[in-house]
Amino acid sequence: MSRPRFRLLALDVDGTLLSSRGELLTTTKAAVARAAAAGIRPVLCTGRRYRRAWPIAEELGIDAPLVCNSGSIVKEPADDSTIWRADLPPDLAAGLLELFREHDQHVVAFNDRAHDEPDFRVSLYPTDRAPFDDYVAQNLSHAQLAGDWSDGPFFHVCAVGTYEEMAAFERHVVGRFGDRVRTFVQKSSRYLGTMCEVIRADASKWSAVLHVAEAWGVSPEEICAVGDDANDVPMLLGAGLGVAMGHAPPDVLAAADLVVPDHDNDGVAAFIDRWLLADDAELPAPFPRSRR
Repeated sequence: MSRPRFRLLALDVDGTLLSSRGELLTTTKAAVARAAAAGIRPVLCTGRRYRRAWPIAEELGIDAPLVCNSGSIVKEPADDSTIWRADLPPDLAAGLLELFREHDQHVVAFNDRAHDEPDFRVSLYPTDRAPFDDYVAQNLSHAQLAGDWSDGPFFHVCAVGTYEEMAAFERHVVGRFGDRVRTFVQKSSRYLGTMCEVIRADASKWSAVLHVAEAWGVSPEEICAVGDDANDVPMLLGAGLGVAMGHAPPDVLAAADLVVPDHDNDGVAAFIDRWLLADDAELPAPFPRSRR
């Protein structure tokens, strides 16, 4: 069978581009550069804030837009311009801020700024609440107090607390706003607390990639997506070819057309060199669209 032509390579960052130690392997970097040189444009996709993702794009040294904040914003690292952003409608933003107040949760709201400017606002600091204060303290050099919250925009807001508090708060958010929002309750090993994140319902890594693809004249069938976690599944199912890293959980592996070695064995480089760029490679047929 003839090998399909891909024009866009959507790459998850943590767990895919980066090893288990958070490092970008030199072999991975070189392989992504080879794909870019062959005309397959990379787009990096991460739940990280733009400020924390920007150094990875710089280290790669290629023209690669960054999908950040769980897919709610796309930035151009070369000049810090914004390619796309999923702003919360004003009534939804106001309603969320009111809900935070009702349930005595302090707000973390992320900014759309240059990579070296303050990238989030908080409603109060210090608060005498250990999980929240730990998060702010570790990022204090690029935090700011919000004042009256009149300076928007709002595209990604969070509460920080214990897991039990955040699970309960997520239920309040979904109960009030339903299918207008997408929520995540997740914990990073960097921080003491757990975060309840809220973005617009239609925002995801995949929807953000599609905005970039449309601007470039690239169809979904011409996109190859590589990832390792549950928030990558929409990309794996929507893309012309979905590729899972070998260490991914079972539901992610089941969503993929192809499974490659894990991130400590350079699965990205293996895929690019053995399948994506090899003239004699036979890629698997994607799942039928009914599965997607």
